[in-house]
Amino acid sequence: MDYTIIKKIMLDCFKIEKIRYDEVPVLTVAHDNDRSLLHKGKYYSPLIDTMEDDLAQRGVACISVARIISTVKGELSYARVYSPEGAFARALVVKRLLAKFTRAAYPYSAMEERIWGDILDQTKAKKVFGIQPSRELCVACHKRGVWVADVQHGVIAETHPWYGASFRAADPIEYLPNAFLCWDEGSAEVIREWATPKGVVTNVIGNRWLARFTRPAANDALVQELSADYQLRTVRDERKTVMMSLSWGCTNIPNGFIGEELEQVIRKTASTYRWLLRLHPNQIQGFATHEGPNFIKYFNQSLRGYAEWELATQAPLPVVLRDIDLHVSWNSSVCIEAAQVGIKSALLDPNLRADESKGDYYSYYKQAGLVELISESEASLTAWLADNIDSKRPAESFDAFDERYVQLLDFLAK
Repeated sequence: MDYTIIKKIMLDCFKIEKIRYDEVPVLTVAHDNDRSLLHKGKYYSPLIDTMEDDLAQRGVACISVARIISTVKGELSYARVYSPEGAFARALVVKRLLAKFTRAAYPYSAMEERIWGDILDQTKAKKVFGIQPSRELCVACHKRGVWVADVQHGVIAETHPWYGASFRAADPIEYLPNAFLCWDEGSAEVIREWATPKGVVTNVIGNRWLARFTRPAANDALVQELSADYQLRTVRDERKTVMMSLSWGCTNIPNGFIGEELEQVIRKTASTYRWLLRLHPNQIQGFATHEGPNFIKYFNQSLRGYAEWELATQAPLPVVLRDIDLHVSWNSSVCIEAAQVGIKSALLDPNLRADESKGDYYSYYKQAGLVELISESEASLTAWLADNIDSKRPAESFDAFDERYVQLLDFLAK
């Protein structure tokens, strides 16, 4: 973790907030890296704020709570975002100390539960949805009869510590949300295996940010503005376009960003392919913000003139996906979103191989032939690009997802 984040946590421990929360029917939860889109000077959460906007059209007001070490709130955020960062920081430090002395890997925090309980009592919210709601939030909700849901934001797999049966099946029901809201059937099946016997609902509503751009509504000003801005700023030529999605915390890549052989492929094929590099939201706002400046230094030294990164990082992912022909990554859940719009991905991380620690990641789209694992050798990469550059398929239909999503909005608006 970045030293500046540790420093912020320690300084936040001395903050005493007196936040007065308005009464709202729906509470949402997200972190800085979930509010990754900067538009008109405010940070927007593609997944959570999209759902809030849809509820606003039904007259339903929301308040959002940012988790620990958040800085995107108040005037910086599109939504009404609050964060009792002092209380959250103290709860985290106590939890870590408890883990040290009890040797429990992930002890329960009664302090955090009380924080969430106070927020729920003040807002009188009856529904909660967010990115990975904690066990403590779930307990606080269940004690008050508040419905709570986890909104998928990336990969869901058996070997993922937040979603796999071996990690969550033994959790008491009060530690779990009432529902998981998934992007695709493959992700949902992973959770249904262990959650359904516990009475937890798994609902496939699709990626609502992606759906919003796949079939843009004429009256959706945000989509129209962001799409027009990208068209004005992008420069195209006759080359096909390949996007490389970066992952954060990649200790098994020597420079932390792009392997040496892929770097050579980018340099050697720059006249054939237009290369776009997209940073992970955590490298911009989140747990790996120190990687952002390091990447820029690396890029300027090694890839400037051979690839582009700024527009591909700043623009909404669905807009960039419309502009590309292939996708490459070390290990990024962008391959799911790319697959849903018919774009093939090559993943390079050896840990994704069948007999390795993350061997079941992206299984659903591997089986569909839209995600492939290849070696990072220059020969393999060059051959894969040549063989697949014209492989783009039609996007998935969101029709079935839409029906379930409308039902969800009806439920949230009650």
